[in-house]
Amino acid sequence: MKKITYLVIAFFAIGLSAKSQDSLAQYTGKFNFPEGSIVSYVTVTAEAGKLSFSSDKGSGTLERIAVDSFAIPEYQGTGKYTRNADNKVIGVVIDVMGYHLDGVKETPAIALIERQLFLKSERKQFAIR
Repeated sequence: MKKITYLVIAFFAIGLSAKSQDSLAQYTGKFNFPEGSIVSYVTVTAEAGKLSFSSDKGSGTLERIAVDSFAIPEYQGTGKYTRNADNKVIGVVIDVMGYHLDGVKETPAIALIERQLFLKSERKQFAIR
């Protein structure tokens, strides 16, 4: 009975860990800032249940303060994610060391494939010998 209890607790803990990683994944990506900003981009990644960032000026960690709000301890600043009407992260606002930066999330390029490529297919005939 103890083994079953430990097994259930282990699965529950693994599930919570995976859910935590998934919830952090929404914050990851590359965020670009307007030309002339002190930082041109920030790339946010999630590893081992924590968010970290790197940019052309340095790197650090993000510590959650509230939903969509994070502290940036290495630079005594804060970051807040912005969302669209579909509740998807579309940008970030960073206040750090007297600077206010508005960044836009870079969307991955999507390869468009013509529908005709899927409609055309070679028909292979098999002969039974």
